[in-house]
Amino acid sequence: MTAALLFADKAVQRGAIIGFGAVAANGHWPAYADSTEAKIVAVVDRTEERRRAARESIRGVETVAKIEELETAIDFVDICTPPALHGDPMRAALARGWDVLCEKPLLLTLDELEQVRSLAGESGRAVVPIHNWKYAPIIRRATDALRSGAIGNLRELQIETLRIEDCAALDPNHPNWRRDPALSGGGILMDHGWHAIYLARHWFGEDPIDVEAALHRATNGIEDEATLALHFPSGRARIFLTRRADRRRNTMRLIGDRDEIAINDDTLKIGEEEIRFESALSVGSHHADWFAAMLPDVMASFRSRELARANFDEAALCLSVIRCAYEIA
Repeated sequence: MTAALLFADKAVQRGAIIGFGAVAANGHWPAYADSTEAKIVAVVDRTEERRRAARESIRGVETVAKIEELETAIDFVDICTPPALHGDPMRAALARGWDVLCEKPLLLTLDELEQVRSLAGESGRAVVPIHNWKYAPIIRRATDALRSGAIGNLRELQIETLRIEDCAALDPNHPNWRRDPALSGGGILMDHGWHAIYLARHWFGEDPIDVEAALHRATNGIEDEATLALHFPSGRARIFLTRRADRRRNTMRLIGDRDEIAINDDTLKIGEEEIRFESALSVGSHHADWFAAMLPDVMASFRSRELARANFDEAALCLSVIRCAYEIA
């Protein structure tokens, strides 16, 4: 069946990307270009340079500086701005009856998160976080093995994320928002820690009941290293995150009461079976293939309040753990 016929067979959701930076241009838009369920018809960005880039990439797209200027009819927004700028377009979208897809961290304060939860309930619309690490091929394979009972019951989880430095340092002429706490809301814990927390919850299938944390803060006041211990009813997750390493690497160990699953960047080991994947977890930051794999579930969440609520609760848990860690540290 051709893509054109697939579009004809279902109601295609019309979306607007808010913030056409690197992650939108290289991670989100390529997935939408191939989607049979969602179509980007508008881009909102305050800079003419990025609006021009959007017009060059997306045929026939409307580009405006503010949401209020949109004339094209849309069904949802995909928010790709820096974290501190998520709230305003989120509230504006809900007020207009649009569903919301948003990059992590979804929001930065628990008060704002509860306000958005209330607005979503009143409007009957969904607010869905982009928890795309669950859709990385190596992680999906590990999840399938865990769910099949390959290692028995999960008892311990170890997640380690090593980075040399945040990408802001790579080009001093174009400083990155990750170095500005007013925009990022935090350091590596708010950034990579968010992924680790939702993966831990996803794999244990339950909320943590206790949190331990230690942070090392950089000269700009935000943490460049974090150690977390999350205690679940059925086990424990130990998470280590750093931007002070001498190499990039992602490793994870899922230890069950019968065996274990190990992820070492591009290699998955399930018991004695070893599987190599084409791309390592630590390579790149846009992950268009992960976003494409996630997109059908996003559209399903827009159609189902139950799925939407579960996704929102997962993001709320991430923020709650991070805020608790900041208070402890």
